[in-house]
Amino acid sequence: MKKEEVNIRENKVEKNKKTGLIIGSIALIFLIGATILCWRFNRKFEVTFDYNNGTKENIVLVRYKKLIKNEDIKNKDDLGESFIGWYEVTKDKDGKEIVSEKEYDFNTLIKQKTYLRALYEDKKEKITITFDSKGGTPVNSITLEVGQELTLPANPTKSGYTFKVWETKNGTPIYNKALLSESITLYAVWDKKETQNSTPNQENNSPTNNNKPIEVTKVQLNATSKAMIVNTKDKLVATVTPDNASNKTVSWSSNNPSVITVDQNGNLKAVGLGEATITVKTANGKVATAKVTSDVKSITLNVANNTISKYGTINSTTINVNIDANGYNVPNDLIVWQAPDTSGYTSAAGMRKNGKTATLTARDVWGSTVSSIPVTVKINNKEAKTTIYVEPKISISNNNSSGVTCNERDEKLYCTFSGEKRLYLKSNINVTWNYNKASSVIAGIEEENSKNLKLSVQYVSKNGLNIKAKSKAGQVKEIVLTPTAQY
Repeated sequence: MKKEEVNIRENKVEKNKKTGLIIGSIALIFLIGATILCWRFNRKFEVTFDYNNGTKENIVLVRYKKLIKNEDIKNKDDLGESFIGWYEVTKDKDGKEIVSEKEYDFNTLIKQKTYLRALYEDKKEKITITFDSKGGTPVNSITLEVGQELTLPANPTKSGYTFKVWETKNGTPIYNKALLSESITLYAVWDKKETQNSTPNQENNSPTNNNKPIEVTKVQLNATSKAMIVNTKDKLVATVTPDNASNKTVSWSSNNPSVITVDQNGNLKAVGLGEATITVKTANGKVATAKVTSDVKSITLNVANNTISKYGTINSTTINVNIDANGYNVPNDLIVWQAPDTSGYTSAAGMRKNGKTATLTARDVWGSTVSSIPVTVKINNKEAKTTIYVEPKISISNNNSSGVTCNERDEKLYCTFSGEKRLYLKSNINVTWNYNKASSVIAGIEEENSKNLKLSVQYVSKNGLNIKAKSKAGQVKEIVLTPTAQY
């Protein structure tokens, strides 16, 4: 075989190897990509249905970007009449639950682990009014909601008697539009009819007030104002005058049930933040009221008298509000930040407020004045305060030094000396001086305070001395002290 043919065959083999390698690589890349895509679009996420505040749950798996199946969703019939809908529950950075204000949309594609909770409306208590006709025609019982006015049925009849009134077991007459707070049995009161042969006497013909109801003249509460903490309970007590009034039934109401709720026994519950007027009303229209406020336990700020500074670029400090509200999630719109208009300050660019967080931003600052900016956050009647101090850039001057030459470059002060001389440094703001007081460069310390440093320096065989000035906000200015000669 000729040498040229051998070379051609070897080149062809080598080319086939390279082609096979390329095809194999492409196939591998395709396989990896297909595997990733398959995993991505076939992965599943847990969707938890919480039926009763964590005591009963059902967990289903839903594929990525798919909808929850209808058979996995409990409907209203399954959960009872008081069920109002499913609501998504998330957690904030502190682990506290946040329940969405809007009902969950089941047309949402699942892209992450999801927690849904069933919410129920508070059902009003129902009572039953039973009638004992005392030998008269039977009367069916009536079911009412607490606080609903009573509509009496048609009067029963009884041979030889005239129906008079319905009354309680204790003899209290009950009339139309009465407000009852509990289930009760009412008893018929009868007057016996007179016969034609009977002779009425003067006493029987005389007017009588024995059957006239005694009207309520006044109702009052045990308190005209109350202060509560959100997520707590309390009670108001109503007293009706006179004590022997025929109908002492009262009804209760709140003008702001999103803050304070009240039942028909005067029991209060703080469900939100703010103020509500609680009204108690008698059957004949007598009224008494009380102002009830609901507040948080306490609020604190994570920043206490903080100092910020920056020169050349922007620097800021973030203030967070810590709220103790018995587990109640305080809405952001109830958190009120108060701070001066920082645009007029020489040391601040502005304040950005966002619910439980506020950020104060400092701009380039010159001079020697440290600005103080008071910040207050309020929630109803509770407040917390802090002061943010903004300091200018540290400036160190070589003030009345003898035999010492200083030049500033790269944010450092370079000082040289020859022979025993004095170094007098002066800062524009309060600083802490940090240096080796035992250094052989230093012959003595003549003065040292928050703004001034005065040293005696001498010939040495050392390389010199580094002095650092540090501000409250953490700024550092370095002074490099070196001799021009040695001995």
